[in-house]
Amino acid sequence: MPHLGPLPINWYGLTFALGFIVGGWLVWRWAAGFPELRANLESLMIWIAAGTVIGARLYYVAQNDTMQYLTHPWLILAVWQGGLAYFGGLFGAIAASVIYLHRHRLNFWRVADVFAPAIAIGSAIGRISCGLDGMDYGTPTKLPWGVIYENQNSYAPIDGVARHPDQYYELLGDLLIAWILLKLRGKMPNGALFVLYLILFSVLRFFVFFVRGSSPVVAFDLKNAQWTALAFLAFAIPAFLWRMHRKKTSAALAR
Repeated sequence: MPHLGPLPINWYGLTFALGFIVGGWLVWRWAAGFPELRANLESLMIWIAAGTVIGARLYYVAQNDTMQYLTHPWLILAVWQGGLAYFGGLFGAIAASVIYLHRHRLNFWRVADVFAPAIAIGSAIGRISCGLDGMDYGTPTKLPWGVIYENQNSYAPIDGVARHPDQYYELLGDLLIAWILLKLRGKMPNGALFVLYLILFSVLRFFVFFVRGSSPVVAFDLKNAQWTALAFLAFAIPAFLWRMHRKKTSAALAR
């Protein structure tokens, strides 16, 4: 594995950076009619990157061997060893964006709508490395497209068992979500597009995790990410209805 000084470089880190760069470039293009966002985009992306890594790491730590991190707290910083969870990163990115945009008096919902399709595309890029490295490997399957991991550096078990390529199920789902959001751009009230992303992605994750083999069941035959997806849906569905209702109310007042 190549190193950058003392830090190892892996496929996950490279595709994470690539997804972030591509997402930022897309936002820049789509913000052509939003000069306030373009003027703040570079600084905002730094905040989002920090929020993503911090949130993803803390979520991972919270749902894994917390005693190890309590007795060896410096390991919390060892992100190069693996251990970033997407839902935590998404929450951290949202929190960082809310703080930054409030300080610079930019409308969060309008900015979030510009970002929504780019988030899905960036996520899809990140899933490429998960499949290559065997991260987030799937449950055993007899389907003809099952994947058998043979690379000794893989995160997946090297046991000759064919497994669901769940990383690529999610990749395809992310691209489908991006396509839906791009079709709906400019056709919904502020905030509705971003909240729709949260809904679609939460549904995607809820079902993908039924074949995610690297995550244990925690309660009622559901895994941590599935419970998190349900929590996101509990917020996002009412928020979506609220944003859509604002459009109807505005239209009624304009008559």
